[in-house]
Amino acid sequence: MATRKHVGDGEDEVPAKTSTDSVQSEKLLIFLKWCDDNGFCVSKKVKVGKEGSCAQNGMVAITDIEKGETLFVIPRKMLLTPSTCGIAKLLEEGSAELQSSSGWIPLLIALMYEYNNPQSRWRTYLDVCPDFKELTLPMFWSQSEREELLKGTGVIEAVDRDLVNITHDFKKLVQPFIQKHKDVFGPLYDDIEFYKKIVAFVMAYSFTEPVKMDGEEEDEADTVTSPPMMVPMADILNHVAKNNANLEFEKDCLKMVAINDIKKGEEVFNTYGQVANWHLLHMYGFAEPYPNNHYDTVDIPLRLVLDAAKQLDYNTPQLLQDKWAFLQAMDLASDDVFVVGVDGILTEEELYSTLKVLSMTEPTFKEYQEKDGWSDDDSDDEDDESLSFEKMKTLPESWKTILSSCASACLQRYSTTLEENEKTTPSSLPTIHRFALLTSHGQMKLVQKIIECCT
Repeated sequence: MATRKHVGDGEDEVPAKTSTDSVQSEKLLIFLKWCDDNGFCVSKKVKVGKEGSCAQNGMVAITDIEKGETLFVIPRKMLLTPSTCGIAKLLEEGSAELQSSSGWIPLLIALMYEYNNPQSRWRTYLDVCPDFKELTLPMFWSQSEREELLKGTGVIEAVDRDLVNITHDFKKLVQPFIQKHKDVFGPLYDDIEFYKKIVAFVMAYSFTEPVKMDGEEEDEADTVTSPPMMVPMADILNHVAKNNANLEFEKDCLKMVAINDIKKGEEVFNTYGQVANWHLLHMYGFAEPYPNNHYDTVDIPLRLVLDAAKQLDYNTPQLLQDKWAFLQAMDLASDDVFVVGVDGILTEEELYSTLKVLSMTEPTFKEYQEKDGWSDDDSDDEDDESLSFEKMKTLPESWKTILSSCASACLQRYSTTLEENEKTTPSSLPTIHRFALLTSHGQMKLVQKIIECCT
């Protein structure tokens, strides 16, 4: 993981930015020498800098690159982790008191220490990283900005959870550890606002290594990950869903490898995984324009499906209540949402069964209920439970009525309409407004597809 950086907006920033660019260019040159001095191997076919990059520093091909070529190699000893930092022994001794659900706290404390240590082994790396002021993650937006710009996207709820967890972890784990070791940590460390910035920095710039468990196939290795780590050089690369490079983890080093041919002048893009726009904005502070992100999704509350089922004349309040209780007993309405992707419903099995039950007449439902969800048809030939956009066009009318009504209600959750979004030029907006628009617009386009396929 790492963040795709983006420049500021507004002509008034130009004079200050010119000076900043000069300083950053010098820091970048020092960083590249530091990489060379510490065993990083960078291909002569790429160049690091702002020129040709979509946002701030990036990596650009200066000659054609073939699929499979290694772009750079990072020695594992140069990764910034709790076990390589300057207080590794202290963190190891305190590991039991730093346990948390996220597993991030040892790295967060290590990074706090190194960031404030002028003699840090990673000083040159940390100096070239964007200033905390440039972090535009929604956790740093005002509450009114989040409520106005992110309504309906799911980002508000994610940020609220983050802020609760950050406050809890700081007060219950980090702060006591810092106060216990005052000889190592000064007063600056005992500041929750500074801690929030370190959390955001790790969210936006850290990487996690897939862990292959015993008996696992190679393509299953990404189901479990290790705690996060900071990876100099790799976090300079920007992200797009259609990436052309990928980070590979080997025993003694990490390698960035081209997974497609890259033409001269093209930017080298890493990937942070199969990540929807709302997650990109929440974790990294940016989003991709529709339809570029083929991993984009939108979560639609299941309660909207239940509300939409009321439109079927035979669904009395009591019958709907009985159906919902049955679905919950069958563990089919246990999730709060169903997920829509670029090709259709991703949580298709659960939603298929939900639509099937909610659209039944009372006699059919009673018979179905008596058989605990099994029917004679099911025993002979399993239903095709796919819910792609193409399949939606062939669904029973009662199912399409529920889906269309549910999707229409979902569109009402946003603070703008799809028509308003499409009349707006994203590039004309301030940074946070632009990425909020891209996030909501992509989601609304997916929801609109449901309506188009069901009407």
